[in-house]
Amino acid sequence: MAILFNNQDGQTEQWVKAFEEYLPSMALHVYPHTAVEEIKYAVVWNHPKGDLKRYPNLKAILNLGAGTDYLDADPDLPKVPIVRLLDPVVGINMAQYVLYWVMHFHRGYEQYRHQQMQAQWSRFQVPQMSDFRVSVLGLGLIGEYIAKYLAQSGFTSQAWNRSTKDVDNVRCFSGPEQLTDMLASTDVLVNCLPVNQQTQGMINHTLLNTLPKGRFLINVSRGGVINDADLLNALNSGQIKGAALDTFACEPLEQTSPYWLHPNVHVTPHISGATYADTSARVVADNILRMEKGEQPFPIYSHFPY
Repeated sequence: MAILFNNQDGQTEQWVKAFEEYLPSMALHVYPHTAVEEIKYAVVWNHPKGDLKRYPNLKAILNLGAGTDYLDADPDLPKVPIVRLLDPVVGINMAQYVLYWVMHFHRGYEQYRHQQMQAQWSRFQVPQMSDFRVSVLGLGLIGEYIAKYLAQSGFTSQAWNRSTKDVDNVRCFSGPEQLTDMLASTDVLVNCLPVNQQTQGMINHTLLNTLPKGRFLINVSRGGVINDADLLNALNSGQIKGAALDTFACEPLEQTSPYWLHPNVHVTPHISGATYADTSARVVADNILRMEKGEQPFPIYSHFPY
């Protein structure tokens, strides 16, 4: 019995060391050097399409991230459970990333940066935190935690989900009509939606123009949820005053993308939820041990402080 490991984001040596500590009784085969018949669990990220069908004794796929869109796009994916990586450290990092940019937009730090370049000493009023409304699209485990984190930080936190959901200290919306209501009372919109047939290009001209003029966008989910041409038009017209974008439909972001040089866009290279081998390997190992005992993987996010 063995584990197939393939992490396209690197840190292989740290992962191997961590698995040796947490799962000493299981052999770890680093892709592409594998013994096909021995593989019982695949611990992967951005794994090549069609490869996982080669392992006849595969019991489960443990994804090294919360998003499974690359697995969903594999037509030959084996019919085994897919376990997402729900490391609380990753969730906390993502919430802190969102909070950083919410504060940046709320306090007008970009304007102060431009004033500094002109040696200009000028202050301006900003709304109180409780009057600044941050709306989260998508109340999955990550979206829910981010919404709670924003509320705990003092902002008015709102969230929309396709189905009805209640979250403490968060004003929740659901369905198409309520989405319009939430957008109309939003200062910063945070995308936490997965990309699928329903959400592909959902943040488009219509949605962006439902927001009051001069609002902000933060994306920590999948880039495919955003219609890039529509967002660029909204940025150029001033409908969207600024955007912090961490993920994109095509990654790495093409060097020719207008986002790189746009004065009102902040680009980061998909780092909002950094994955650390030591903590994430512990999460993966715990779930493998649970499955070995015939138990279901568990939601690690229950360990969050909020």
